[in-house]
Amino acid sequence: MRPENETQAYEMLLCGYLESFIYRLRLLPPDKWDWTPDPAAPTARTVAVHAWQWLICDRQHIAEPDAAIHPPIPDAPPDNEAFCDAFAAETANWRKLLRSLTREQLDRKGLQFNFEGAGYNVRGFVCHMIQNVIYKHGQFSELFFALGLDGKEPYEAPFPNPIYEEHCWQKRS
Repeated sequence: MRPENETQAYEMLLCGYLESFIYRLRLLPPDKWDWTPDPAAPTARTVAVHAWQWLICDRQHIAEPDAAIHPPIPDAPPDNEAFCDAFAAETANWRKLLRSLTREQLDRKGLQFNFEGAGYNVRGFVCHMIQNVIYKHGQFSELFFALGLDGKEPYEAPFPNPIYEEHCWQKRS
């Protein structure tokens, strides 16, 4: 996708990460949803539910600036497949929301949880979600790798210089 405007870029980032996250969550064996390599580290369920609940919360802030009248954020479905379905439905909610936002709506001011000093505009809530989902997806990816679900070989980071060497610099000679 080649975004042509701000909201398309937001959609590409947020919904792209969410779709990848949900796809990989569905690959997670049921007995690994609550696994952690260390008690101080989150589980896949904790990471996913955290992302899902904040998506709902920030979407509420965008739809209704007065947080005092927001309904409570729902508990996550305990069944893994039902949770993934709910997560996918929330992704669809965000895709629809992002496609509907105008520049004027992105500029509309609000307060997170009505806290003075926690001023956001709608753009800020969208960016908060992009940052949060990328962070949570990264945490989940570490768990996914640790469980050997992304291959058994040691991870090799794709550093840029070897790519330049193979695809760009050799052509200069």
